[in-house]
Amino acid sequence: MTKEQLLEKARLLPASPGVYIMRSASGKVIYVGKSKALCNRVSSYFSQPHTGKTARLVAAVNDFEVYHTGTELEALLLENQFIKQYMPRYNIKLKDSSGYPYIRISDGDYPDLSIVYRRENGKSRYFGPFSSYTVARGIADTARRTFGLPTCGRVFPRDIGKGRPCLNAQIGICSAPCIKDHISAEEYRSLYDSAARLLGGDYAAVTESLTAKMESLSDRLLFEDAARCRDCINAVKKLGEKQHIVGSPSLEGDFIGVYRDDLGSAVNLFFVRRGAIADRECLFFGADEIIDSASLVSLFQRLYTLRGFVPAKIYTRFPISDGDRELFSHWANEYLSVKAEIVLPQRGEKKELAARAEDNAQQLLLHRRKSEERDGRILTSLASLLCIETVPRRIEALDISNSGDEFITAGLTVIENGRFAKRQYRSFNIRFEGQNDCAAVREAVDRRFSHPEWENPDLLLIDGGDIQTSAAKSVIADKGLDIPVFGMVKDEHHKTRSLTDGEHEIGLTKRQDLFVFIYRIQEEVHRFALSRMDARRRKSVSKSSLTAIKGVGDQTALRLIEHFGSYKAVSEADIGSLMRVKGMKMQTAEAIRKHFEGEKQ
Repeated sequence: MTKEQLLEKARLLPASPGVYIMRSASGKVIYVGKSKALCNRVSSYFSQPHTGKTARLVAAVNDFEVYHTGTELEALLLENQFIKQYMPRYNIKLKDSSGYPYIRISDGDYPDLSIVYRRENGKSRYFGPFSSYTVARGIADTARRTFGLPTCGRVFPRDIGKGRPCLNAQIGICSAPCIKDHISAEEYRSLYDSAARLLGGDYAAVTESLTAKMESLSDRLLFEDAARCRDCINAVKKLGEKQHIVGSPSLEGDFIGVYRDDLGSAVNLFFVRRGAIADRECLFFGADEIIDSASLVSLFQRLYTLRGFVPAKIYTRFPISDGDRELFSHWANEYLSVKAEIVLPQRGEKKELAARAEDNAQQLLLHRRKSEERDGRILTSLASLLCIETVPRRIEALDISNSGDEFITAGLTVIENGRFAKRQYRSFNIRFEGQNDCAAVREAVDRRFSHPEWENPDLLLIDGGDIQTSAAKSVIADKGLDIPVFGMVKDEHHKTRSLTDGEHEIGLTKRQDLFVFIYRIQEEVHRFALSRMDARRRKSVSKSSLTAIKGVGDQTALRLIEHFGSYKAVSEADIGSLMRVKGMKMQTAEAIRKHFEGEKQ
């Protein structure tokens, strides 16, 4: 349809709430939007001139369709459903995520500390959400070390006096509730109350308490315990240093800065609690993804739905309209049962911090571009060196690892735009026995490209020489694929030497940047393949040891290892824990317990 025809169609729409979907000439959804007055909003695209990303969007539109809703809030929710469904080119999008982690301290006489992805109603205490599991785990580990909280996974009071205390208890870095009468329920609960103060950001009170304890231990000449207490103080101080003070202790809220230009955009978030930046996150968007008042509020709705928490105040200098701010507050009250508002600060520390978040968004985006430019130059140089037509934005590397004639395993790593994409790694258990690298490579490549739903790489690298490379190329050819394949050749010191196409070697010694790049890939795929092979070997060794116990067959041994995670954990499990394994019989559980108790004597 022409621009005039689209405008005529848009003017026939009612001035009521709804969602509009714009499609290209091929029928692909390229943009999804919402409006409380469809006629006015959709008509504006075709009745006035635009610049930048919006101009490119309008030029690409061939048709549109609308979905009518009863309210603007319903339109917001429907819009986000369509964005997740179609992933349109011009909408700002969040990457797939299982949510944001929290640290949870359960209620009861014997609490426990864990990392979860959902807040539930009840008396448990939650801290976060945090920007990543790594951040949450680091803070949780600090709390456990500082207050001697158990890490063994035992359930108290059920497991008190059952089984041998772990090494942490023996060396004094765990409060050891597993030892009968070692610590009372009140004392144990007080440790978690202290941990809650730490997780809540009250570092001064925690440090003061630990300092008093350290001095008391020193006075009683318990210098080893005092030294451990000193280490805990240092850990708390280090954690506090990461959370920079940016305002008065009463300052709370999320500060969001937005930077955008023709090449892309970034949204930077400071999560401020008790006047300090407790955590941060930066989201990056491409050159075509449009950021305006409406799309930003839609992004906030998706982001805070994933986080499962929205603060009372969200501060930003980005010009968000009154209507969009009211819509966000309505959504937060309706669906999260909280009173929240977007504030455009005009003065003071809030305005300064919002400006800092904006400046950080710009600096982080520019830094990211420099890094991508460097990686892009390396990939372009690699394409030139290998004489391949396409710059290899997606590279896959394959290595075979084994333990003698057993546990032959293929590891497959993925590099996207010069960076390892670890969530996309794969491994294959090679099915035949005996050492035959060529056969193992052929099987691994065949199985990898038997998944049409997986994205094909621009380049496949094999950890090996001419023979392994030729084996991989033959499988690729048999499948009718046109994917360049090269082998990563090692020297006599097991270090990267060159690349091979199966016939001729291509030296890397004169290109230090490419040498380092290929070396990193070769080391990473070797590490991954070896780790997957070793995991198989360890599980098999543990399983075969278990099958020596009367009543434990292959399937029961496998279920035990999968349930407890390791042979050591099985050896320490009590009968009650063993009985929770699927299909476990009392007679077998008693035999297992008797076996391991006999080993200790």
